This record gives sequence, structure tokens and C-alpha cells, in this order.
Amino acid sequence: MPPEAPAETVVPKAPADPRLKVLKKFKGKFLPKGILRDRHKAIMTRWDSGEDHGGVTVEELKALLSDWRGTREKPPRLPKA
Repeated sequence: MPPEAPAETVVPKAPADPRLKVLKKFKGKFLPKGILRDRHKAIMTRWDSGEDHGGVTVEELKALLSDWRGTREKPPRLPKA
């Protein structure tokens, strides 16, 4: 009879923070000078402030992302006559 292997304790993995998914979209990207860059700096200062990430919310990050993407949109092309 083979010796019994000790039962491994399986530690459930904590769910990923949904804020990280939005936050990593800014990694290595250029933010123009002005309001957007200032908002990003303020959020990142709060993010790095402590264990709870300064109370940064997913909605706050998504709002910044959508505003940033809005500045990058190209104007619609006019139809050629």
C-alpha cells in the first residue's frame, strides 16, 4: 500500500482588482499637458498613497479614460463632392 500524500491546502486566489484593468490602459501612454494630465497625476498620487489606493474608484478611472480617448478622436471626414 503506497504512503498517503499530505493533503495540499488550496488557497483561493483573490479576485483581480477591476481598477487595475482600467489603470493599465494608461501605462506608457502620452497624456497632453493640461487638465487630463493633472487629473491623472492626482489619481496616481492617491493610488500610491496607501494600501486602499486612496479610494480611487473604477468610475473615476473610466471617466478619465473616456475623456482622454475623446481628445484622441480624429474629426469626421467630409465626403468628397
